[in-house]
Amino acid sequence: MITAEPGPPPPSAAGSHDSVPPRSPSGPPARQSAPPGRSVPPPGRPAPPPPRRSAWTTRLGEACVLGLGVASLSAVPTALRTARAGASFLDGLLVGTAVLLPLVTLALILSRAAGRGFRGIVGAGGERLAVLRVALWIGVAFPVLAALAALLKAATHHRGLAGATFGVLGLAGVVAAALVTQRLVALGDRLAARGVKPWLLAAAGTAIGVVPLVAAFAPLAAHAASTTGDPGAAVRAAIVDGAIALVATALVSSVDLSAAVGRVAGVAGVPLAALVLMTATARIESFPPLGQAVRAGGGLAATLFSALEQWTDRDGDGMGSHFGGLDCDEGDPTRYHGAPETPGDGIDQDCSDGAHEGAAPLPARAVAGSPAGAQTTAAAGAPPAAASGAPPAAPAGATAAAHVRAASTPAARDEGGAVIPAVLTKTISPAGTTPASPAPAAAPTRPDVLLVTLDTVRADHTSAYGYGRDTSPRLAELAARGVLFERAYAASSETQRAISPLVTGRRLNRAARDRREWPTLLPENDTLAERMKRAGYLTAAVSSFTWISQERGFDQGFDRFETVYGDAHPEREATGHLAVEKAIALLEGYAQRTQPIFLWLHLFDAHERYLAHPGIRFGSGRTAAYDGEIAYVDRQLGALLDAVARGPRAGRTAIIVHGSQGEGLGEHGPVGHGVELYEEAIRVPLVIALPGAAPGRYPHPVSTVDIAPTVLDVGGAEATAVEGASLAAIAAGHGQGDRAPRGPVFARTARRAAVIDGQLKLLVIERKQKQKRKQQDRLLLFDLGSDPRESRDLSGERRFEADLARLREKLSAFESASQ
Repeated sequence: MITAEPGPPPPSAAGSHDSVPPRSPSGPPARQSAPPGRSVPPPGRPAPPPPRRSAWTTRLGEACVLGLGVASLSAVPTALRTARAGASFLDGLLVGTAVLLPLVTLALILSRAAGRGFRGIVGAGGERLAVLRVALWIGVAFPVLAALAALLKAATHHRGLAGATFGVLGLAGVVAAALVTQRLVALGDRLAARGVKPWLLAAAGTAIGVVPLVAAFAPLAAHAASTTGDPGAAVRAAIVDGAIALVATALVSSVDLSAAVGRVAGVAGVPLAALVLMTATARIESFPPLGQAVRAGGGLAATLFSALEQWTDRDGDGMGSHFGGLDCDEGDPTRYHGAPETPGDGIDQDCSDGAHEGAAPLPARAVAGSPAGAQTTAAAGAPPAAASGAPPAAPAGATAAAHVRAASTPAARDEGGAVIPAVLTKTISPAGTTPASPAPAAAPTRPDVLLVTLDTVRADHTSAYGYGRDTSPRLAELAARGVLFERAYAASSETQRAISPLVTGRRLNRAARDRREWPTLLPENDTLAERMKRAGYLTAAVSSFTWISQERGFDQGFDRFETVYGDAHPEREATGHLAVEKAIALLEGYAQRTQPIFLWLHLFDAHERYLAHPGIRFGSGRTAAYDGEIAYVDRQLGALLDAVARGPRAGRTAIIVHGSQGEGLGEHGPVGHGVELYEEAIRVPLVIALPGAAPGRYPHPVSTVDIAPTVLDVGGAEATAVEGASLAAIAAGHGQGDRAPRGPVFARTARRAAVIDGQLKLLVIERKQKQKRKQQDRLLLFDLGSDPRESRDLSGERRFEADLARLREKLSAFESASQ
């Protein structure tokens, strides 16, 4: 509570104060008059020390320290109730303190600021005026903050961005509310001067300060009442908690810390409060039953905590996925903790992670590309070509003749007059035969092209590439009937640099874009979708990530551009099933059209943060969680492949599946992606399955930059000024010459560059500009054939001096051309 120093006594009703005669000179000396707004202490009482002026950082630290004390005291009832609900007292105290801390600290900051401002202008009874003005300020600011929070929740689905925006705009809103409050106070003073009764002004100020708060907290109290066994007890507990917090805040708001304590609080207060908030968040996210125990006890902290959990409810089923919420699928309102379970349907409606009894096993998966229920198991020990029924390879001479004939034969065209790519129209005569003149035949139809991008999937953690855990059986099935590229490298471990070539056909530094960290692709780009559209394709895309959006230019050239991040937060919730559902709907909608289809599907789920998925578990720890995400993405890929196989265009669909970039799991120190260019960060899966092509493996380095020209080649579209080289001939499998080694592969991040040529890999770690004056860039040379884990640097060995110089020259030439 803010108190004011006592002022001079009021005059009597008869006005005798003005008629008191002056004291005689012989009497005691008269007291000097006090300056306006400041009273003089009575005789015998020392004058109070002048108020200590301090920086705002110190005042903020003091408020955080005092707020921790108030919140901890107010959270004791919550802790006791949490302990009775089955959790520990300390956990309840931690969570209760963290939930109340922001509100208590904000109240302390406002009340102490108001006290400093009003203390010099109020007289007797001024503490009531101060409280009224603080309430007025809060009453004006709270609706602004609530409206801002609701707007951000509806407009953005990136919580980090929304939090930062709320912090900046919320501060501006509080400042604006202070200015509005000042105007309201000035208006009240003018009305009082004109004779308006004071109690009317006080009632109006109280209504402005209290009504918005009541309107905001009433739904919270109603929600708390609806989620506990005794609604009355929950409300009473919240009232008790609120009264404790209010009284403690009022008492502490007038406390002035000593200079020494204030300095310590200014330094340690904010970090200490942040530590409490982060610790509580980590604890509640790692142990959801704690949130259930907090809410079961009821009270103010439980009410606020329930509101936070409800804020994470994206699908409207009444249960969130964070702050103790147990919703395992925020994209499906029929799946949540306690939902009715349908036995035998293979779906975990009640989020019990497959532990319920009576659930039938999932049906066996059909091999992608084959009719549902077809028998696709190859004979044991049969080679891939024999198992798939592929014809034997022709001798080299026959292959060469076939290429000559293909070059001299007029280009085939489809019903729309567009050229059919040669890699899909080559024919090979049996060995020792002379081909007859080709008989007239209907022109073959150009294939549909399905491009699937698996975000943050590294090759060596997929079972298709020999990983010990069965993380990607559906990708392995696709590879069995297509071509698996054993050494495919991403253009970068940064998402921006890795994705851009798929859209523009050019590396990010060569594409037209703005200069933001997450750039907007500009209309000057001639995108892959635009080129395919000019070639007669229906174009569509489904994005799971907020950056891959219409606002950032990714929709350029697509007839349909769908997103799922508005339905589920991609960094907090599973989105793969939603993306695949939209992709299947697009394919089904286009199925009866005569034009070929180009569809790009982006699946984000393997990106951190790693989530648990029903029926998928490889153990505990970061690596197991990452493997589980790959398995989940592979399951969604399987659903898409099954839908294609069931559709009328199954025999004419070319499928390209690749990883965008890899993910470090601590092999070389850092985890995640975006900085390093070691194998785990840039070596990705790449499988291309063309209609009628023989399966196989390609053992030499290729780049994901080659994907755009491959799509254009398969679709017969123009590829002028597109970087990379088409892999269509390799995927078509015509002759061993098409599978010969290619040139070097390059990758880059902001301060890393790499070139892979054969088995040798040069990695350059660039120094910062200031460091380059003292140190040269660090060079690392690895022989991936003998050292696939990149544990032995060969750059200092004399026998590799020539190789090192050659790779540096190649990298320098590539970097110069990229400028």
